[in-house]
Amino acid sequence: MSLVQISGLKKHFDTVRAVDGVDLDIDEGEFLVILGPSGCGKTTLMRMIAGLEKPTEGAIYIGDADVTALPPRMRGVSMVFQSYALYPHMNVFNNIAFPLRAQRREKKFDKRAIREKVESTARTLEIDMLLDRRPRQLSGGQRQRVAIARAMVTQPAVLLLDEPLSNLDAKLRANARDELKDFQRSSNITAVFVTHDQIEAMGLGDRIVVMSEGKIQQIGTPQRIYDDPANEFVATFLGSPSMNMLSVDGHRMGFRPEHFLPKTLNDKPDNSRIFHYYVKRVEYLGSDRLIYGYIQGHDNELTLAKVPSNVRAALAVEGDYEFAVHNDDIKYFDKRTGLRIQPVEAN
Repeated sequence: MSLVQISGLKKHFDTVRAVDGVDLDIDEGEFLVILGPSGCGKTTLMRMIAGLEKPTEGAIYIGDADVTALPPRMRGVSMVFQSYALYPHMNVFNNIAFPLRAQRREKKFDKRAIREKVESTARTLEIDMLLDRRPRQLSGGQRQRVAIARAMVTQPAVLLLDEPLSNLDAKLRANARDELKDFQRSSNITAVFVTHDQIEAMGLGDRIVVMSEGKIQQIGTPQRIYDDPANEFVATFLGSPSMNMLSVDGHRMGFRPEHFLPKTLNDKPDNSRIFHYYVKRVEYLGSDRLIYGYIQGHDNELTLAKVPSNVRAALAVEGDYEFAVHNDDIKYFDKRTGLRIQPVEAN
């Protein structure tokens, strides 16, 4: 069942179309990730859901209510910002309690009710032992949990998260992703998470919305988005390293580096495309070797292969080899529109 419905949503800043006709349904209890490069409109879309930006056109429904013109406090949403926006002069307890005190009159919260809600939320996020500390006394991960607790304490219908992990180091970010996903599942809250980081998107999202230039390019599960990109933008934006793209006979042909392997490792030679490959450079990345080189006839298009390090295939720099890709792993795109097209027979 859809909890949030967005119809024909647009936001224009003079001649800039930051969001340009978005239609999107967000299911109750879903963890939805909005993914895209800087300037694609993802944060503007979230700010319109929150009520911090007024749409140029379109409508937003939360539940059965049209909230398009409602102020943020009347929408039943809470937002976690990239900077966390904690009050430095307040301890953790008062930071979490702040939105409850702001609603005290209309929601009739007394001091006892506020304390119970703050302590309960803090226990859920395992920060109940930090309630007397100031933000400067907390680690980045602890500050992130305090910011989420402050957003959660009012029991919102929708939790909006604007790149809340970007200030954490790599190891802490991985732990925070795990904690955030566990928390969302246990609370069954509807969460919308904005990021430019594809690893965060793939690891957190029940579904991913890929945006570019104010428009939605594709919506789907992480596996569907990765395995079956709708267009060349999605194909090359997701994946690290991204999909290899070659210009062939008036169209574009793409395949993932992990599918581009030495012919000797290919288990379906009769259902594969064979390429002559010149190795320019090899990077050892622990579990993988990243191979940089050029396919014969495509000397201006750098092509990457990702070979597991435990595969004992000899690949020397400046060597020429036969590499293969299963036909099922090759995607084809229209050269003019970038859209996926049907498989093209090899010449």
